Amino acid sequence: MTDISAYLPHRPPMRLVERLVSESPQTTVTEARVTEDNVFYDPALGGVPSWVGLEYLAQTAAVWLGLDCQRHNRPVQPAFLVSSRSFDAEQPVFALGETLRISVIPNLIDGPLVAFSGHIHDHQGALLVEAMFSAFQPQDPEAYLKASEP
Repeated sequence: MTDISAYLPHRPPMRLVERLVSESPQTTVTEARVTEDNVFYDPALGGVPSWVGLEYLAQTAAVWLGLDCQRHNRPVQPAFLVSSRSFDAEQPVFALGETLRISVIPNLIDGPLVAFSGHIHDHQGALLVEAMFSAFQPQDPEAYLKASEP
């Protein structure tokens, strides 16, 4: 099994996706389990708010981008979520104990900018979230971050 930590700069508690389920140039699928240890867990809700789904999707996209770098013999570089064109959640909360299956598909690749469509399903296959979003993967992430400083 592929260790996803090579593709994500996130470390616990901010790493939300746990394992790679499948990958190809056309799609990447990861899984995450909703636990009380999740940094976004809200005991009053009994789970994680569904708006966190955008971060689950962004982290899965980062895995896709890292794997794509490897496929093209480039060093793995971090990427940055830059926009979300749509985000539709079918329920307000990902329930405690639920296993989420997160999938992303690159729809448009324009150099360092990639537009994705993404979906989150529960373990029974029911659609929980559907979104379209973009990520930016600069050649020199440190220079990019430095230029972004106020």
